[in-house]
Amino acid sequence: MSAAVPADPEPQPSTTTGQYHHGNLKVALLQAAVELIRETSVEKLSLRALARKVGVSQTAPYRHFKDKNHLLVEIAKDTFAEMVMVTTKELKPQQTPPQNVCNCGRAYLQYAIDNPERYKLVFGPSIENRENYPDLMEAGMSSFAVLMNLVEQGIDSGDFLDHCPKLLANACWTSMHGFASLAIDGFYQRQELPVDFATLMEGQVQLSMRAIQRQPSWV
Repeated sequence: MSAAVPADPEPQPSTTTGQYHHGNLKVALLQAAVELIRETSVEKLSLRALARKVGVSQTAPYRHFKDKNHLLVEIAKDTFAEMVMVTTKELKPQQTPPQNVCNCGRAYLQYAIDNPERYKLVFGPSIENRENYPDLMEAGMSSFAVLMNLVEQGIDSGDFLDHCPKLLANACWTSMHGFASLAIDGFYQRQELPVDFATLMEGQVQLSMRAIQRQPSWV
């Protein structure tokens, strides 16, 4: 009887780069992929370049990702999860729905500005056939659900317009998404602003929320 063939061990780091030493290789690959996108572009990202950056064999990334598109999907899923975490962390049970929409909005915009590569990836055209990745679609809906829940609370409390909650949430999100995208692309850096950027961002958060209020007010 022939001896059983042992499973392949986790790829070992290359002795030339030595960037990956211990721990979860998949996490290291995802982190390095975001760095490569920041350093070059998502178009120039490849699994081979990723392997070189982490310091593993060229075949190692294929143990975790079928192809580049699968890698981008995994980054996007992680990004949506992070967005849920940073926004929900700012919600205060003792505050009103309008106040919490603003809390959520501030955290959302700050995350987008601090993580432009991730933000552009999740909403841009780089990922192909998104509908073929139900986990990604669910992650995106979970992120949007944070705002949806707040809008539903505001409708019930009488703070927000008595209208379709999804339409109200989409109107609010679209306004903040537009601001985030312009900020990431450097639009405001090229403009002569009437106020400093922090004040501009706060105004955007407040006005996005006021658009769906029954009796608009600054909170």
